[in-house]
Amino acid sequence: MKHKLSILLTTLVVIHSSSCMQNTNRNITQRSQELEKVFVNPPDSVQTSVYWYWISDNISKEGAVKDLQAMKKAGINRAFIGNIGIHDLPYGTVKMFSDEWWEILHLALKTATELDIEIGIFNSPGWSQSGGPWIKPEESMRYLASSETIVKGPQKIELALKKPNEDFQDLKVLALPYTTNEGMILNNTNAVIVSSPSLSNLSRLTDNDPLTGIELPDGNNVSITFKSGQPFTARSISVKTTESPLRAD
Repeated sequence: MKHKLSILLTTLVVIHSSSCMQNTNRNITQRSQELEKVFVNPPDSVQTSVYWYWISDNISKEGAVKDLQAMKKAGINRAFIGNIGIHDLPYGTVKMFSDEWWEILHLALKTATELDIEIGIFNSPGWSQSGGPWIKPEESMRYLASSETIVKGPQKIELALKKPNEDFQDLKVLALPYTTNEGMILNNTNAVIVSSPSLSNLSRLTDNDPLTGIELPDGNNVSITFKSGQPFTARSISVKTTESPLRAD
């Protein structure tokens, strides 16, 4: 009886597994068909957005309307207007913020509303709406940058810290302890590099040559260890692949 019971349980497990696989395959096929259907005919909830550049004052009422009609035909329902200038492109006659420019913008917004297309007007630095020679450095967008000066103590020090360039404004001075091995990079000259399993040419890992490297064995876990002769604080690690042509297998 025990033998028969064992066979019966095994048979039930096989049938159950087969049934699960059939259900899984059916669900995958159904989801794939639904995804394809939505991709070909996206619902109204899906927003397709584009940047709509008005370049070098070359705009017109007729052109704006035709652009929007083409967007609608292509399924685009959101556009962001950006006024830009390209120096090597001849400029048109419709200057930005002129009366004619405002009339074209008004017509574009009205037409977009009729076509159910959302319109945005983005503002950015440089060659767009908020940029130009009238913007002084102290009025421009900012980003943080830093410079570094190394001094030796203990002593009272008075000095002018250097700036990245003259347009930068001082924000904060930070004093940090400087370690003797600051800037040290582990390589095959100041550390022992070992691997498990044992690999050859491990010195290529740190030779800074993008054309050399090591080959990792297939299907195995590889451990590479750098053994430093003195205490070492690792702040980052970079792993780069070698420069080699693509192969079609």
